[in-house]
Amino acid sequence: MKLKMYFLLLALGALGLQSCDNDDDDDLSYVPAELKNAFTAKYPTVSNEKWETKGNYYVADFRHQNYETSAWFTPDGTWQMTETDIPYQALPSAVKSAFESSEYAKWKIDDVDMLERLDMETVYVIEVESGKQEFDLYYSAEGILIKNVADTDNDSGNYLPAEVPAAIENFIKEKYPNARLAEVEVEHGMTEVDIIHNNISKEVVFNSSNQWAYTSWDVHRNALPVEVTSAIASSPQYAGYHVDEADFFETPTGEYYLVELEKGELEVKVKITEKGEFIPCIWFPFQQNVKK
Repeated sequence: MKLKMYFLLLALGALGLQSCDNDDDDDLSYVPAELKNAFTAKYPTVSNEKWETKGNYYVADFRHQNYETSAWFTPDGTWQMTETDIPYQALPSAVKSAFESSEYAKWKIDDVDMLERLDMETVYVIEVESGKQEFDLYYSAEGILIKNVADTDNDSGNYLPAEVPAAIENFIKEKYPNARLAEVEVEHGMTEVDIIHNNISKEVVFNSSNQWAYTSWDVHRNALPVEVTSAIASSPQYAGYHVDEADFFETPTGEYYLVELEKGELEVKVKITEKGEFIPCIWFPFQQNVKK
């Protein structure tokens, strides 16, 4: 994906930005012609859009198919993202089924967004809350939970994907053929790319030099190899513990399961190969976190 970021506005756009703020504005005279044409080409039936600027982007707010919609463009008219506020019932049936069978099913639903982004998979975000906890649940159209993250006050800005360097893009294409890009995030110098591969949501992580660090994905505890569960059950060190969650990790040096074990309010994570061999790591029991 080649997601262009423009930090210097075109001359016409720059002049316009000097005379407008981030509030909706019915006067479209400041919007560059390239941008107007791009918007009309993408949404030919819309004529009452209102424009605002957010950072280096122009954002058009309008109603599309009777839903509140925002489309994000760079100043030269390159479309980046469309965010549509939809009712829960408008979600694909697979997404509703996945949510209603999840641990969040009884949480309060605050909002639902459909995200369409340049060169990326369409994603549905369900914002939920329970008490003081608020999370955004990202689902693919077929109901695959891509990730859950703490809700913020600036979701639209967070919805914009980061740029994917060519080295990362090429690595993913080679290692995970036919993978679909769902999310991209840069955090603490690490690039996290969420993909859908073989109908599984996987997180592929790269270091600051764009070198592959690891890939991980959730594994249901009932899907763990017998060798793994047997090794844990027969280990005196983990007597009385039961498997709560598990992830599978691929790394440049090998593969392993990271299994979270629980006993009362104690939790511990252990690394173990598919053959049931424990991998030494620092073990710190700690108080159980509040369940999400």
